[in-house]
Amino acid sequence: MKKARVKTSDMALTILERVAFSDIALSQTEIAEAVGIVKSAAHKHLNTLEETGWIMRDAGTGRYHLGPKAWIVGQHAIAIRDLAETARERMRVKRNETGLAVVLSLVKKSGLSVIFALHGTHAIEIGVRQGSELALHASAQGQIVLAFGSSALAEEVLLGELPALTPKTLTVPEQLNARIAEIRAAGYACAPEETLLGVNVVAAPIFDHNGSLIATVALVGSIQHLTSPPESAHVDTILELARSISQTYGYQRRSHLLLEN
Repeated sequence: MKKARVKTSDMALTILERVAFSDIALSQTEIAEAVGIVKSAAHKHLNTLEETGWIMRDAGTGRYHLGPKAWIVGQHAIAIRDLAETARERMRVKRNETGLAVVLSLVKKSGLSVIFALHGTHAIEIGVRQGSELALHASAQGQIVLAFGSSALAEEVLLGELPALTPKTLTVPEQLNARIAEIRAAGYACAPEETLLGVNVVAAPIFDHNGSLIATVALVGSIQHLTSPPESAHVDTILELARSISQTYGYQRRSHLLLEN
């Protein structure tokens, strides 16, 4: 769901991006001109970013470059890349076995983003673009987040607007809540034609060593090739794939459905 954006936060992030992706260190004047604000306003944003460690000002030239906080966050970004690298070949094997697209999505504080995807091998290609933000209520991957992720986020989604992406999207909170309970019991989610007509998705959760949900992995295909309800072979495939990736991250809770199926 969309939320109101804070203009000052937007501007601070815009300035940070300008500094980060510039080939050279930038002056206050250059930054102000690049983002379209007056120098005095740029000065306030730059001071805040410098005080919090996101950028640094060269004492000799007065120009700005990235600071230590940006470096630390960058190291965390490497973990995202590592997740995709860990899953890549496992996903490729399952794609080749099923002919279906396979999609890996990263769980964030407020949502879900696709970080790696392999297109299917059937004549009609169905896939998901890397970087896509997935609707939590209307996608199998999103429903996995509601079932196994933050209870506060699930409550927020259930209390908020549930827009219909297709006539089959769950838009009634009670129905979505019932679906969440089913997913917790089954260990996987299936959302036939709820995001796009003619397309079905089967998804499963990926956990880390603490048992925390960190990602989802899904099979995506036409309703012809990925039926509703899904074939047991497709369910077994997605559970096995999710289990394999989870175990790489140290997940060993034998009592969980994901590891028992």
